[in-house]
Amino acid sequence: MATQLDSGPPASARPTGTVTFLFSDIEGSTVRWERDRAAMADALARHDALMRTVMQTRGAYIFKTIGDAFCAAFATPLDALAAALDAQRALAGEDFSAVEGLRVRMALHAGNADERDGDYFGPAVNRVARLLSVGNGGQVLLSGACTELIGNDLPAECSLRDLGEHRLKDLAQPERIHQLLAPDLVADFPPLRSLEHLSNNLPAQVSSFIGREAEIAEITALIEQHRLVTLVGSGGVGKTRLSLHVAADLVDQVRDGVWFVELAPLSQGEYIPTTVASALGITLPSEGDLVENLARALKGKEQLLVFDNCEHLVEPAAHVISTILRAAPKVKVLASSRQGLGVAGEAAYQVPTLDASTAVALFVERARAASATFALTDDNAPIVVEICRRLDGIPLAIELAAARVKVLSIPNLAQRLNERFKLLTGGSRSALPRQKTLGALIDWSYDLLTPQEQMLFNRVGIFAGGFSLDAVTAVCTGDGIEELDVLDLLASLTDKSLVVADTAGEYERYRLLESTRAYALEKLTRAGERERAARRHGEYFRAQAQAADERYGRSPAAWLASVELELDNYRAVLEWALKDGCDTALGGAVAGALGRLWFHGGLAVEGRYWIGQAQASLDEAAHPQVAARLWRALSALSDGKRGHDCAQRALALSDALGDGREAAWALYPLAHGLFQMGQFEEASDLNARALALMRECADKVGVAACLSQQALLQRSRGDVVAAREVFAQAFDAYKALGDEGGMSRTLASLAELEFGDGQVEQALRLAGEALEIDSRGKNQTGLALGYDNIAAYRIALGDVVGAREAAREALRLARQAQRALLTAIALQHFALLGALRGEVRGAAQLIGYVDAQYKELGYEREATEKWCYEKLMAALREQLSDAEIEKLAAEGAAWSEDQAVDEALKV
Repeated sequence: MATQLDSGPPASARPTGTVTFLFSDIEGSTVRWERDRAAMADALARHDALMRTVMQTRGAYIFKTIGDAFCAAFATPLDALAAALDAQRALAGEDFSAVEGLRVRMALHAGNADERDGDYFGPAVNRVARLLSVGNGGQVLLSGACTELIGNDLPAECSLRDLGEHRLKDLAQPERIHQLLAPDLVADFPPLRSLEHLSNNLPAQVSSFIGREAEIAEITALIEQHRLVTLVGSGGVGKTRLSLHVAADLVDQVRDGVWFVELAPLSQGEYIPTTVASALGITLPSEGDLVENLARALKGKEQLLVFDNCEHLVEPAAHVISTILRAAPKVKVLASSRQGLGVAGEAAYQVPTLDASTAVALFVERARAASATFALTDDNAPIVVEICRRLDGIPLAIELAAARVKVLSIPNLAQRLNERFKLLTGGSRSALPRQKTLGALIDWSYDLLTPQEQMLFNRVGIFAGGFSLDAVTAVCTGDGIEELDVLDLLASLTDKSLVVADTAGEYERYRLLESTRAYALEKLTRAGERERAARRHGEYFRAQAQAADERYGRSPAAWLASVELELDNYRAVLEWALKDGCDTALGGAVAGALGRLWFHGGLAVEGRYWIGQAQASLDEAAHPQVAARLWRALSALSDGKRGHDCAQRALALSDALGDGREAAWALYPLAHGLFQMGQFEEASDLNARALALMRECADKVGVAACLSQQALLQRSRGDVVAAREVFAQAFDAYKALGDEGGMSRTLASLAELEFGDGQVEQALRLAGEALEIDSRGKNQTGLALGYDNIAAYRIALGDVVGAREAAREALRLARQAQRALLTAIALQHFALLGALRGEVRGAAQLIGYVDAQYKELGYEREATEKWCYEKLMAALREQLSDAEIEKLAAEGAAWSEDQAVDEALKV
């Protein structure tokens, strides 16, 4: 319970302007209270008396205590620092052994704050509370602002340790934090509990969060009692910001983290499972129901999932959430929507609009950000209050209005609002939906734009998820907008809060808020420009996808990140071109060019869907090049005979076109498939053809890939010397390209060579180097292969524990990467481990399942897998007859993958 303390200076002398705040609390006090209430009561009384005496001696105004926490304001940062130092020294001199010691953490921050009725409000107060929350007991932390004010004026023998930048739970920009050091203070502590050190993907916010303390407390209490809490309210009421801050408060209380899932850019519910999986960093199996697979992946996790903007996908979102909650009893969900989801056990929380004081505080904060000359005065304060009342306390409406102080006086701003809302507010204002108020505000903001600004605003509505300056220039210029004008127009729209700019990364990105994008699209449609804009958008992103395909090779991880950045725009193009049937050839070109994204980005299911959509209606005779690329992309997403057939179809089309590069990339997977089937001579011939074509068209990535495959074939024929030489050539080629994935694959192949030569330790070292490279990216296939090989090497070294750990990780990754062969190899390792432990019946069943998988895929075991298989069969034959092995293997061959995995994990 909070208590106001009228201690320190009188009201007239209380710190104002730039105030330094010192907050403190006791680490682990709850545990101590539960252990011994009487001893803790005595310790807390002595703590309180000591803290109050020390702070008041240093001129503090203690404006609040909450339990064991103190909140004090100082006129100068040096007084606050001296108080913190004195308090820590005094606490260290006290005997708190009855409660096993008291460790008090402290935080100092300086900033402007509003003082009312003895209490302080504003971002500075929130910031110091967030700073305190990341500290450790006994530690004194200072914010960057406080450190700058102190400068070099530190107490004798004191210094500051720079702890670097950290994201606090207020989700604002990172804070540079320092720790106070003194000879008699503890110096070394665990890492700060900032967002960087906790499992989460909560996005940073570019503006401060104002008020909402009561709402945060109420929602937090609901989450403690319910597994699904839905924040319900009209557009612009602040559901997203509120959910983010509630989630941030809970991030250190949830074992497996807090994860934010943005649904606003999605046009179909089918995308929800893969969007959730992407946010969580997992890949779903391609077989079976995606929602069920997602729920299964979350089983046993303790997480808080934040589903934002569910309103346009209520039914599919409800289905996904309810399925997760049934399968994963320790997962909780915080959702936001304009309506409840209707899921059993849901607790709906109606997000209120801002109360009068918070609405004014928000207006003032945003107005100051828009104009350095703005100030709240006795003259304009009543008008600001009226503006906020007229806007119903809707945060987005207030922010849009506050942005206008740069060009309008406060009286004129109020007058223009009155004129705009006069028609909508006839009669009772309370009877009107708040969404109408927000819509009217956007109307008003739109009407204040110049004709060119209106035109550009309409056109940028065609982008989904976000866009770059180059994209706007390519898609939105012409017919009234010149290229040279785009940047100024976009900057103006950003200044007026109609476009959000993110300039924190290497390249600037822009986006529209959900409500403003819908508004822009409606205006675009009414202007008769929607179809033209959609086509230009599609043509631009077709070119981007094709250029990205050509650029692949240099830093594949960076390539993937750049392509994923535009995923929502690619999806929008595919929706328009394929699902709406507006341009199958264009959509097919995009779907095919994104083949590497579907494969490396864990989107195989979605890739197959879009490729299937294109192939179902594409006229291959009219567009053979598009068809060839689609078949090649599909071959990479398919296993066994299906992949082989797709590659053959791509080759036939490419040969007919005389397209050497496309033919080479069709020959490469054909050769690899034949290699896996044990048809080495045919594979070698095809790979040689592919290599020649790659060299003709100067495709350096393709040359390196074919060289690596040539070395594999040479190794399989027993020509180890030649294989080593060609692997070295491939490695050098990949290194020159900066292709870490290719380097990793080559190292893994060299490890296999060493293993075949009996150099197991050397094989393990090379495989470890490959694994280290793959762990820096998203190459789950490479990681699964690496762990599969390491499991075999550790078995050879007699390291059963290490082998089991490697096989377990290989199995997990192989299933996530949807690689049937790698899954089978991992299961074979488990079978061998089981046999070595004497569990021969289960091992025989498991190898029966693995054999069935090899047969279905049409693949032959490679050298390492043959070694493991022969060792396994020898172990089985020591205890079982051939007839018994055959019978048990037949039983295992009938298992499902899930059953085989369950049995393997028992080993």
